[in-house]
Amino acid sequence: MLQLYNFFIFIILGLIVAFIFDIFRVLRKKFKTNNIITYLEDILFWLISGALIISAIFKFNDGELRTYLFIGILIGITIYMILFSNIVNKILLQILTPIQIIIDFFLSLFKKICDFITNCLKKCKNKSKKTIQKNNYNV
Repeated sequence: MLQLYNFFIFIILGLIVAFIFDIFRVLRKKFKTNNIITYLEDILFWLISGALIISAIFKFNDGELRTYLFIGILIGITIYMILFSNIVNKILLQILTPIQIIIDFFLSLFKKICDFITNCLKKCKNKSKKTIQKNNYNV
């Protein structure tokens, strides 16, 4: 009976791992990142998944590895991908769209401020060069 209980716990764990995978997948779709950030996201996903699986093995199965635990995780992942993944992706994309608009706005504002400061610094630099050149001619 305990093994059946643990089997269902690990099916739920598979659902959770697949959900976390979908979060990372949607974030990757919504926010284009370079390869280094992608690698860091992958490492973070595997660290989170590994920590969840290892802690569940110790909590529910006294640290004993059994084949049925991993079969339960795979069944949970499969159920999630077949039944829930498309719905969750759509919901997460709808949630992230306003967030992306806000982030894009602030990035655009930050870029404009940086451009303004850069232009001011260039003008100051050009004025100081002209002043130095003018003073050198007067001497």
